[in-house]
Amino acid sequence: MKRIVSLLAAMLILVACALPCFAETPGLTGAQVVSTRTETLDSGIVRTTTVYEYPVAARASTRRGSVHQELKYQGKLIASIYLNATFSYNGSTATATSASSSHSVASGWSYSGESVWCSGATAHLTATVSGLAKLPIDLTLTCSPSGVLS
Repeated sequence: MKRIVSLLAAMLILVACALPCFAETPGLTGAQVVSTRTETLDSGIVRTTTVYEYPVAARASTRRGSVHQELKYQGKLIASIYLNATFSYNGSTATATSASSSHSVASGWSYSGESVWCSGATAHLTATVSGLAKLPIDLTLTCSPSGVLS
């Protein structure tokens, strides 16, 4: 009987350790905030845009980062949009090598017309969030020749 109780206790501990304690925001592990800007639109929607940089190998000539935009109306989150990008740089030039995106919207709102692309040293995302208002989304993430994201 003691063995069964010990075995069940051990299994319970293993299961508890395997469960996450909290949900982590996708892609933000180890991220460093580069900048944050908040503005209130004429519609009363508050738009917060944050640029993140992710750690890479110390001597690597690449940078990984993202731009996260949150839209809130009356204190409630209505949309969350990420533009993620990887850049290479060498001190004299920089190039956006890949870009991807993710998004979520609250009930009653929609997200449409998304386009994601790289051009030179900049990653771009355009889309539209619609609900009580129609909001054009235009996100960019740029890398300088020295590897600074903005």
